[in-house]
Formats: sequence, structure tokens, C-alpha cells
Amino acid sequence: MKKLIALIVAIGALYYFKPGLFPAFGHKGAFDAKGNPQVLVFTDSNCADWCAKAMQDLRERGVSFQELHLAESEAIRDRYQKLGGTGTIPYVVVGSQVVPGYHKGKMASALGRAYGDKYLTRAEHIFYASHFKPDGSPTVYMYGASWCGYCRIMREELEKRHIPYAEVDVEKSSDRALIEDAMAIDGFPVTYVGYERIDGEKVDAVLAALKTAGNRRM
Repeated sequence: MKKLIALIVAIGALYYFKPGLFPAFGHKGAFDAKGNPQVLVFTDSNCADWCAKAMQDLRERGVSFQELHLAESEAIRDRYQKLGGTGTIPYVVVGSQVVPGYHKGKMASALGRAYGDKYLTRAEHIFYASHFKPDGSPTVYMYGASWCGYCRIMREELEKRHIPYAEVDVEKSSDRALIEDAMAIDGFPVTYVGYERIDGEKVDAVLAALKTAGNRRM
């Protein structure tokens, strides 16, 4: 019985880290035959500017990706829908992560979750370093402002649930312009659990991200 349990745990761990090895399970995402994450960019003729920005961002980071134009075939449109696409273009798939539309900060977050710091910009490296402890485990790190009511709600919820967190007041920081640009801060709060970005006062999403991070380290 113990051997069976150990086997189930081992298979579960392998599926979590290498989902591409289990295509029969219907895992949604972009992975190669070895289970390594891939990047797909779904485009169409109506999003010339935003699609171009998304692909240029990936190129500048040195990310290899495949562009899939929705007008090319029914198979591409079907794959887009199966991967959760509902009309938003560009639609970027990074392994098991999806980024509807183009947002530099969310793109970096998805790439970080799939590849670690491999494709982060120099400025992103600086700030993402604050999202991790020396042992590599993720911290809860909030970008906020003193006047922000939603930030206050987030603080209260995190403290009520005894979740340790760090915070930077972006508008009072001497690096404000660099933070806003590098981390694409366009509203408050923006909270990170390691590489995972959470916009708004979504404490349940923070808890879910912490749980996922804990499972990965088991």
C-alpha cells in the first residue's frame, strides 16, 4: 500500500512539473514532447498594433515563439478556443499560463513562472529579486500607495490571515519611475507571490498562489 501511495505521489509530481508528458489527461497549455513549456501567440488581422507589441516584446527578450493567425485555419481557431481564448487578441500562451491581450507586466509574470528569470529584463531582475527569500521560496510583495483604499483592504486581509508580506509605496519611492516602467504598474495594489502577479485586492488569489508555490517545493 505504501508503495502504491508513493507511486501515485511520484506520478502526481511528474504531471505537475512536466504536464506535457501526459497529453491523455487533457492538460491545457503549450508544451513540447518532453513537457517543456512553449510560447504561442494567437493573432488576427484586427490587432496589428497590439499583436506587434507582444511579439516585439518576446523577440527583445530572446523568447522563441510560434505565431498562430486565427484566419489561417479552423484547426488554429479550435486550438485557440481549447486554450481558453474567447475573443481577446493577442492571446499569448506560455506553458500553462495565458495572457489575454498585451500587458508587459503580465507577460513577464507568465514567462517567470514558466522559465524562471531567464527572460526577464535587467530592470525586472532588480525588482523580482525582492519577491523571493534567500532560499528561493516566494514572498508576498505588494506594490501600493498610502492613499489607496484597495491597498488598505489588502493589508487588512493579509494581516487577518497572518500572511507575512512586504510592501513598497511606489509613489514615495525614489525609484518610482523605474518601478512603474519595469513592473508595468498601472494601478494599485499589484501583489506578487514570487513570479505570480495579482492585480487588485484579491487575497484569495494570493492564498492560492502560496498554496501552489508550497506544492511545488514538496
